[in-house]
Amino acid sequence: MEPEILYPLIPTKLPIRSRIQQQIKTTYALDLPFWRMAMGGLWIFSCYIFSLSAISMPTGLGSTLDIMLTITLGTVLFTLSSHLIALLLTLMWLPIPRLFTGGVLFNLISFYLVFWVPGSGILVSIISSIVATLLSVLLGFFIGIIHSKNNSTRIKIMITIGVLLSLFSVQIIQDPNHVDLTTQPSQPITPATQPIVSTIPYTNPAEPGPYPFQYFTYGSGFDLHRSEFDTDVNLLSSSVNASAHIKKWSFMRTLFWGFNQNQLPINGRVWMPEGAGPFPLILMVHGNHLMEDYSDEGYGYLGELLASRGFITVSVDENFLNYSVWSNIPDNDMKMRAWVLLKHLQQIRTFAEQTDTPFSGKVDLDNIAMIGHSRGGQAVAMAADSTLWFNTDAGLKDDLHSFGIQGIIALAPTDSVVDSKQTKLNHISYMALQGAKDGDLNEYFGERHYARTTFNPTDSGFKTYLHIADANHAQFNSTWGDLDLGVPKGLFLNQRQLMEGTDQRQITKVYVSAFLETVLHKKEDYMALFQDYRSGAQWLPNSTYFNKYEDGKFERLARYEEDGDKATLLYGGTAAAIGLNWSEKAYLPKNDAVVLEWNEAISGGRSSDASYSLVWDNSSLLNRLARADGLSFSIADQSADMKQKQGEQPSTPDIKVALQTHNNLTVIVSLSQFMNLKSPDMTYFTKSKWLEKHFDSGKYNLPEQPIFQTVRLPFDAFQKVNPSFNPANLKRITFYFSGGPGKIMLDDLGLYRD
Repeated sequence: MEPEILYPLIPTKLPIRSRIQQQIKTTYALDLPFWRMAMGGLWIFSCYIFSLSAISMPTGLGSTLDIMLTITLGTVLFTLSSHLIALLLTLMWLPIPRLFTGGVLFNLISFYLVFWVPGSGILVSIISSIVATLLSVLLGFFIGIIHSKNNSTRIKIMITIGVLLSLFSVQIIQDPNHVDLTTQPSQPITPATQPIVSTIPYTNPAEPGPYPFQYFTYGSGFDLHRSEFDTDVNLLSSSVNASAHIKKWSFMRTLFWGFNQNQLPINGRVWMPEGAGPFPLILMVHGNHLMEDYSDEGYGYLGELLASRGFITVSVDENFLNYSVWSNIPDNDMKMRAWVLLKHLQQIRTFAEQTDTPFSGKVDLDNIAMIGHSRGGQAVAMAADSTLWFNTDAGLKDDLHSFGIQGIIALAPTDSVVDSKQTKLNHISYMALQGAKDGDLNEYFGERHYARTTFNPTDSGFKTYLHIADANHAQFNSTWGDLDLGVPKGLFLNQRQLMEGTDQRQITKVYVSAFLETVLHKKEDYMALFQDYRSGAQWLPNSTYFNKYEDGKFERLARYEEDGDKATLLYGGTAAAIGLNWSEKAYLPKNDAVVLEWNEAISGGRSSDASYSLVWDNSSLLNRLARADGLSFSIADQSADMKQKQGEQPSTPDIKVALQTHNNLTVIVSLSQFMNLKSPDMTYFTKSKWLEKHFDSGKYNLPEQPIFQTVRLPFDAFQKVNPSFNPANLKRITFYFSGGPGKIMLDDLGLYRD
C-alpha cells in the first residue's frame, strides 16, 4: 500500500467584496468603552461651538430656539459624519479608534467653518479650529477617565489633562508676552482743583429733568416680529418707496420682513414730554448690526432722559437696512440710512399738521438735532448735509431746506465715501464721542467729521470731540452687549480694562444732554464741558479723557496744511525751530500738524534749548488780537512711542509757553499750569500680540494714532505774571521743551474769544 501524500492546506483567498464586508464588521472594534465615552466630550464641545454660531447667525425666531435648532442639526451631522468617517478609516485598514477619530475630524472641519469669518484670516481660523478641537479631545479624555475602572491610571491622566488645560487656558485667554493691562490702568480723571479750570456749578445734565413724558410708537401697522409696530402701534405712518435707490434686495430679506424696498416702513419709538410745547425734536438712529437682533431699543436710556428735559426724542427703526447672515445687506445702505431719516422728518411734520396726533402743535421743526451711532453716526451727518446726495430726489428735493437741523451727535461714527462725496458740515454744531477700545472702528472716524466741520465768524455753533480711553463701540447701545465683534470672532477681543456699559452710557448721557441743552435750549451752563472735560469731572467715571474744541469765534493762526511749507504761517507769519527735528505731517486726510521731536543728540547735549517759535512782524493780526481772550491749540504727546523705540522709560515732557510783544516784553508760563500733558494708554484690541498682528487682515496692526487735547491759555494768566503784558501787541509765540527724549504734535493754533 502506497503511503498517502498529505498536501498543505492552501487557504482560499476571499473575494475583495467579502474582505471589505468582513473589514466593515470591524469598524467599531477598536472603539473600546473609554473611546465611546470620550465621544461624549467631543459632542458636548461641538454643541458649545454650534451655540456660538447660532448667536452670530440669528434667524429672528429667538436665541433659545436658534440654539436648539443649531444643536439639533449639529448633533445629526456629528453622528452621521463620525460614522461615515469611521467607515472610510476602516476601508483604509487603519488600526485606530475609528469612531472617535471620525468625531475628532468632524470637529476639526466644522470648527474651521465656524471660525472662518471673512476678514479674520485663514491662518487665524486654522489655528483656532485646531485649538478648539484639542480642547474637545481633552474634554473627551476627561469624561472617558471619569468612567475608567483603573483608579491609579485615572488619577495620573486627569492630572496630565489638568496641566494641559491650564496651559491652553493661559495661552488662549491671554498671551503671557502680551502687556497685562491690569497693571497699567487708565489714568483716573482728576477734578479741576487749579484756579485756571473750575468745575461747572450746575446740576448734572445726566439727571432727569422736570418734565413727565409719555412713550408711544408710530409705524406702518405691519411687522412680522414686533407687535409695537404691528397691532400695538399707536400711530400709523405711511410706507415709502426706496426702489430708486435700492436695487439689491434679496428674497430672503423679503421673506423675513414681509416687504421689499418698495414699501419701507417709517417706524419710530417716541418719548414725548408733556406740556404745551413746542419742543425741540431729536432723532436717534442705530448703526449696522445683525438685522434680526433689533437695535432701535438700545437708546431708550437717552430717550427717557431727553424727554424729561424737554426734548421730543425718536429712536428710528432702520433694522431692515442692516446686515444679515442669510440675506447680506441692501446696496446703497449708507445713503439709504440718511434718506430714511429725512423721510421721518417729513412724516413727523405731517403728524404735527394733523390735529388728532400727539405731535400736533408740539414739534419745533426749526430746532432739530440728530444722534447717530456707528453707521448711524455718518447717516445723521449726511442727512444734515443732504444736498450733496438728494438734491435730485423727487420726494425730498423740495424739503432739503425745510428742517432746521442745528446739531449733530455722532457716537463712534463711520466715515465712508458715498457717491465720491463726504460730509462737510457748515453752520451746524457737531459732537463726536469715541472709545479708544473700539474693536469695530479703531481708526477714530469721528475726528475726521470734526475736522471737516466749519463755521463762519458770526456763527454761534461749535464742534467738540471726546476721546474715552476705556470705552468701546458696542456699549453706546444698551442691547448690543460688550463685544464689538460677533462671536466667535469677538471671543478674541481683549476685554481687560474695558469700562462697564453703564459707565460708558453715563458719559454719553452727560455729554449728549449737555450738548442739546446748549445747542437747542440755548443755555450756556454747560459750555465749559466741551472746552475742557475737567470742568465736568464730578459727573464722569474714572478714565483717561482727551477733548478737542473749536467754535465760530476761533481765529486760526496755524493749521499747517495751507501750503506745504513748514516755515510759513497765515497772515505773513514765519515758523522756526532750534534744537529739534520738525516737520509737517498728515494725521488725518487733508489735515496736517507740525511734529516736534527733541533729544540730546538733536540739541547737541542741551535738550533744554529746544524751542519752536511762530513770529508775525506785520500789523495784520492787531485787530484779531485786540478782541481775543487767549491762545488755543491742540497738542498730542507722542513721547512714549519715541522712548519705547529708544528703550528708555517714558516721562512727561516739560513745556513752557512764552508770549513776546512788539516792545520785546516776554512772559513765560508753564503748560502744566493749564493742562497736565499725558500720553494715551497703549491699546491692545486682541488677547495676544500674534493676534494683534494677524487678526482681521491686520486691522489692529496699525501705528498708534495721535490723540489731541485742546488747551486754552487765557491772556489774563500772562497778565497776572506781568501786568504790563498787552496781548494786542503780540509778536511771537514760543514753545520751550525740556526733558526728553520727547515728541509732540501741534495743530489748530489760534485765538479764542469767550
